[in-house]
Amino acid sequence: MTEISLPLLQNADLKGKIVLVRVDHNVVKQGLIHDPYRIDATLGTLYYIVSRGGKLILMTHVGRPKDKKTGQINISDDTSVKPIVEYFENKLHVKFQIPEFHQKENGGYAGIETSVNHLLRDLEEDKIDGIYLPNTRWFAGEEAKDDSADRLAYQLAGLADVFVNDAFGSWQPHASTVGVTKYLPSYAGFLMQKEIANLDRIFAPEKPFVAVVAGSKFDTKIDSLYTLLEKADYLVLGGVIYNAYLAAKYGFNIKGISDEDAAHAKKFVDYSKKFPGKLLELPFIVESDTLDGKIDGKYRTHDIRKLKKGTELNYILDVAAESFAEKNVADVFASAKSVF
Repeated sequence: MTEISLPLLQNADLKGKIVLVRVDHNVVKQGLIHDPYRIDATLGTLYYIVSRGGKLILMTHVGRPKDKKTGQINISDDTSVKPIVEYFENKLHVKFQIPEFHQKENGGYAGIETSVNHLLRDLEEDKIDGIYLPNTRWFAGEEAKDDSADRLAYQLAGLADVFVNDAFGSWQPHASTVGVTKYLPSYAGFLMQKEIANLDRIFAPEKPFVAVVAGSKFDTKIDSLYTLLEKADYLVLGGVIYNAYLAAKYGFNIKGISDEDAAHAKKFVDYSKKFPGKLLELPFIVESDTLDGKIDGKYRTHDIRKLKKGTELNYILDVAAESFAEKNVADVFASAKSVF
């Protein structure tokens, strides 16, 4: 980590300390975990803390329970951390408890309540292996821009002796990621260290440099896309980001693209014209009639070069493997010296 100096977890005194760990376990979709990779990626940090005598309190966000228009927070099983706790119990045979709090008029939690104290006692007395706080976005102060954010950060800090951030993917400056660092000794976990070390390599990449960006949310990656378009030799898009790009550039009507993503994509397409040849399009896409994946008879492959403006498409869930057999695509990846 040549460019950034971080306080490292391995330099922290953890023995007998309660350690509040912000992780990115945002893997729950409609109450189920389909891919536990993000959970497993943090196990090294969690094992280390416990091996050094620390006691765990974990927290993560799950989904987007807050309605942007009304400000209402919807607390439901779909965005609960319960499936994550059950995954820990089944995989590691450990016991985590989730505290419960009272809801406000806006549907969310006002903050940390004293009802958590009995769980803290159980944690200190080794009656439980850890506490997993409810979805951080269920708290009104998590994403707030007013004093409630600082109040929540202060309350979170009051639960522990040390804060560890291992949520590289949760970059937004919320109460649980940034605010809490004002009140506790704070350290970078092993996953955070690894990701920042990888990021350092991107500041001076070996050429040709190919950047691949995919995801289900255009708005959270838009700034990174502009930066990578400027720095990379080639930029490859995937997921909803690619769907929105295709809709904006070619006029396809693709199901599942929000008005917000469509607006971001249109601006990005206009900006990308300054960098001709940099956006490497994957020509074959997989259209599905459902969100449940490839079900026989309910999906088909399209070549975007043969589709017309105004074409109506159901959910585009993937690019097809044929895309990578295209000579221009294969040549770009074969010659790449750095891939991000």
